[in-house]
Amino acid sequence: METTYPATSRQVKIHARGHGNVRAIHAKTLEITSEPDITPRATCVIGVGAAFDDGELTLLRGPVAVRLSAGGHTVTGSAVVNPQHSVTDRLVLRRSDHATSDTFAVRSTVVASTLDRDLVAAMSDPASRLTLTLTETGPRQPLILVGYRDQPEPSGRLGHLWRNADASVALDTGRIPDEAGAALDQGGMVKVVTSASLERIPSAASAWLAAAAGRGARFEVVNDATGTTAVLLAAGLPAAPVIQLGQVDRRMLSSSPFAALLRSAPVPAVFRAPAADLDVLAGLLGSSSDERRIAVPSGPPDVGHGVTWISLSQAVRSSGRDSLAEEVFVLAPQRLAAWHVDLRPLLPLLVEQGVTARTLSTVLRPFGISRRDVYDALSESPGRGDAEAGSATT
Repeated sequence: METTYPATSRQVKIHARGHGNVRAIHAKTLEITSEPDITPRATCVIGVGAAFDDGELTLLRGPVAVRLSAGGHTVTGSAVVNPQHSVTDRLVLRRSDHATSDTFAVRSTVVASTLDRDLVAAMSDPASRLTLTLTETGPRQPLILVGYRDQPEPSGRLGHLWRNADASVALDTGRIPDEAGAALDQGGMVKVVTSASLERIPSAASAWLAAAAGRGARFEVVNDATGTTAVLLAAGLPAAPVIQLGQVDRRMLSSSPFAALLRSAPVPAVFRAPAADLDVLAGLLGSSSDERRIAVPSGPPDVGHGVTWISLSQAVRSSGRDSLAEEVFVLAPQRLAAWHVDLRPLLPLLVEQGVTARTLSTVLRPFGISRRDVYDALSESPGRGDAEAGSATT
């Protein structure tokens, strides 16, 4: 029977009480705190003494409807859950995209200064009670967690997601469970990869990851501080070979050595920079920017990174000129299609010509093929048993 994943909306309700110092005049944020008291300087706080359920709040994802009710008055709006939030002693909604770890949601249409003044007056009474209702507006993408057998659960929010995932895939088995395949067939999904050690993935699992990326999957890798591995996976590329440029600025982007490197590099280049700086890169690459493809962030904030391949010139036109937020980008070489050829089917033929597996793994490592990939390809090739594949590698 086919597995389906209905767009089930999660809902969380948070209760708080009023306080004599509630003013609610902040124009950029709204906050509810678990602290029992606030000062008049807390201009964004609308309720105190709240209790936050870590398990419930960490499972909320994507766009949410916001509803505030107190003293017979109601205010409604919308926001987008910050995928990097941590449940602490306060819950903060921000109008902007500024997403620190204590920010529960961004792009909020409800902030302190926009609240109904009758509701604010009610919350200045310590006897008043406030209810904040957060409801996912979806549709929710199936969540598939990808890792290794016998791997410990990740901590924090990812641990909660792990225990509530729709499906899981153990990369070291090379087998894709039916429910994971069904989730992929039903459209986009979110995948949390729980290990940055991706060099020994069997070819079947590697191909499935690439196929998932082609269908709009999002990726997150634990301990991937820069986010580059996750972005490469979302772009449908292996973690190597690539040129890791790290964080770059306009001065670096405008340097001729940098341009010369990117013009001639046969592999993708991954870097972090403000989207507004892409015009400098396009200027350096000149007319080729109309053809050069670049993977840019896509989709609303959610667990993991999602990307879309577009031309560099198109990325420049669509980027906000005043945007200072840094993103991770992947610039493809001139001939990405030629670089992204799967060389594994050639391995048995090369061994039959007398090339040892040890030599193959050394020569092909820059192309993202590890020694384990070589052994897997040999053992999986028609007419070759494990014994024969093993004798060819000695």
